[in-house]
Amino acid sequence: MDGLREFQKNLRQLKDKELNKKVRLVNKSAADIVLPEAIAASPDGKRDAKSSKKYRPGKLDKSIKVVASQKAAVIKAGSASRVPYAAAIHFGYRKRNIRPNRFLFRAMARKGREVGATYEREISQLVRDHLES
Repeated sequence: MDGLREFQKNLRQLKDKELNKKVRLVNKSAADIVLPEAIAASPDGKRDAKSSKKYRPGKLDKSIKVVASQKAAVIKAGSASRVPYAAAIHFGYRKRNIRPNRFLFRAMARKGREVGATYEREISQLVRDHLES
């Protein structure tokens, strides 16, 4: 997006906590558009005899979530303690012959235009509301 860094810089200079909270919510709502697509695109694994005891099919889907801040929103999958294999599935693990399955990247590619349009629309509305008040 053009002018996003300048917008973030100006926002930090304002030091308005309520405005920062609203920007975080806008970031979250834009990322929430990708979330259902990412969950649907995540691989549904099957447990076999060679599977690790830590591998639990279906836990990867449940671990996908949106983390938003004033600067950005990120969709994360897995955690070190509960779903430690999420990175290996997404980025691949050559030593274990696991091919990459970049389901988060594909989900963002499919919904990218919609996310951009939503983000631009909501930020513009937020700026208009803030300037009017």
